[in-house]
Amino acid sequence: MPRPQKYTDSDIAAAIQALADEGEDVNPMRVRMRLGGGNVRRIKAALADRPEAVSQPHGDPTALPEALSREVQLLFTETSQQITALAQKCWEAGSVESTHHARRENDRLRQEIGGLKTSLASSTDLVARLERQGEEKDRVLDDRVVENTKLAQTCEGLRAALRNAESDLRASQRVIDNLERNQGQDREEIRASQKRIEGLVGEIAVLKARSSGAKLPKAAATRRKAR
Repeated sequence: MPRPQKYTDSDIAAAIQALADEGEDVNPMRVRMRLGGGNVRRIKAALADRPEAVSQPHGDPTALPEALSREVQLLFTETSQQITALAQKCWEAGSVESTHHARRENDRLRQEIGGLKTSLASSTDLVARLERQGEEKDRVLDDRVVENTKLAQTCEGLRAALRNAESDLRASQRVIDNLERNQGQDREEIRASQKRIEGLVGEIAVLKARSSGAKLPKAAATRRKAR
């Protein structure tokens, strides 16, 4: 890419006119010094196109000899061309280096963006898996909550049944105790009744013996002694 011109034709013409107005010698070197730079060929072309071109005065004691002036001008022109070529090369090298650097930077940024996209995709997949796992855990927890509720209700029912069974057991124990007491009383009454029956039987035997005039039976006598 060619390097943009630093000085326009108007700038060169203005520098030439300023030198002419000041009464200075108008030549490419002075014009370039006035501008602070510029292409010598363009300055020469501007001077040649100038209708009121002023020829250099002759007989100036401070002026250089014509041969030496031409050599200086030629050397200046060559130096300017070399400097211009070097500047152009530097400009192109800088442009190429900048372009390469920009490309490398763009490639690096693209790689980083690609890596970030890959990481984002992996993170998105991980988040999706975690969400699915979380949903699955929530469902499991809900099922466990339902099961725990059912177990709690079952346990409460079993506790109520156990309390009822304990109450029934205590009632049955009381019935058994009452039956045992009643049985004990019945046994006492039976033994008392047996004793009364035996006494009545003995009395009946005595009465029979008396009524018949016979001796008392030994068994009856024995039982009466025992009484």
